[in-house]
Amino acid sequence: MTRQRSPWGRDASASTARREPRTVPFVMPEGAPRGGSRHRSPGRSAVRHGAVAAGLTGSALALVGPAVIALPDQGAPDATAALALSAQGATLDDGAPSSTPSAGVTPVSGTGGGAVAADLIKATERDRAADAATAREAEAQAAAQQRDQQAAAEEQGTASVTNCGASGSYGGVADSVQEVGNAMECVFPGHDVLGVGSRGNASDHPDGYALDFMTTDGDAIADCVIGNRGDLGVSYVIWNQRINTGSGWEKMEDRGGTTANHEDHVHISFEHGGSPDVSALRSCG
Repeated sequence: MTRQRSPWGRDASASTARREPRTVPFVMPEGAPRGGSRHRSPGRSAVRHGAVAAGLTGSALALVGPAVIALPDQGAPDATAALALSAQGATLDDGAPSSTPSAGVTPVSGTGGGAVAADLIKATERDRAADAATAREAEAQAAAQQRDQQAAAEEQGTASVTNCGASGSYGGVADSVQEVGNAMECVFPGHDVLGVGSRGNASDHPDGYALDFMTTDGDAIADCVIGNRGDLGVSYVIWNQRINTGSGWEKMEDRGGTTANHEDHVHISFEHGGSPDVSALRSCG
C-alpha cells in the first residue's frame, strides 16, 4: 500500500490517530451584514461614530464655538441619534436654548437690554443738548460781534458829523442850533451858512433859531432835515417856494424874488429848548 505524506511531514497512516480535530468553516447566513464576527453594543457604536464625526468636523466647530457632545445611556433606542453637536447653545433633548452662551456672544437679558438702550438714548439726548447749547453760544457770540461792529460804525459815523472842524456860531444862534449847523456842515460841506439876522417878515432868525444853507441844489439837504426832524428838533423847512412842517411839501405863494421864494437857500427853523441828536445825520452823507 502506498503511503501518503502528511502535510506535517509524517505518513498519513501513522499520524491519523494523533491528528487535530478538523475545524468546520463558519458560513455567514444569507442576508446577514458583513464586516466582522463580533457584535458591538449600541453605546460603543455611538462612541466610535461620535469620535469619527468629531474628527471630521473639529475645524468647523472651532470657528463657531465650543461643541457640546452628549452620549445617552447604554441601551438607548437609537444610539446614532444620541450624538448631537451644539455650536449655538442648543440642548440634545428638545432643542431649547442652552444657558451657556456661544464664544464671543454677550447675553443681554430683557432688563439689562432695556437699561443699555435707555443709556444710549440718554447719551444721544445729552449730545444733542450739548450741540444745541454750542450753536446758541455761537449765535450769541456772532450777535455780540455784530452789535460791536454796528456800535463802532455808529461811533465812527457820529465822529464824522461832529469832528470835521466846523465851529461857526452863525451870528450867535442857540447852542442847540449851532450844534446842528456844525454837524450839517460836516455832512454837507462847502456851503455858506447864515444864522442870526433881521428879516422883514416874521422869522426865527432874529431869535437865533433858524439857519439858511445857501445853495441852488438843496434837495438833499432839505430831505435830510425833514427825515430827521424829530432828532434834530426841527419845526419846519422851506425850500424852492415850498414848506414842509412834517406833513409833506406844500406850495407857497410867490414873494417876487429868488431869495424871497427860497430858491437859492434852504431855510431851517428849530424848536426852542431842543436837545438834538446829531448822530441821526449819519444817514444823510
